[in-house]
Amino acid sequence: MTQFLTLILVVFGVMALVVAAMAVGVMFTGREIKGSCGGVGGGDCACSKGERCEAPEAASGR
Repeated sequence: MTQFLTLILVVFGVMALVVAAMAVGVMFTGREIKGSCGGVGGGDCACSKGERCEAPEAASGR
């Protein structure tokens, strides 16, 4: 049981370090985090406007 608890704590610590490193990277580069549609004001995204989203015909194999 002690080894399992140690493993859980090590995994949690590594994940916390990764998240902290990503946060510091975003703060120092000054870039905004963008979504799949290019972020706020980053283009026309039908899905974010409540319209029906469909996959392109080429990607769906039709």
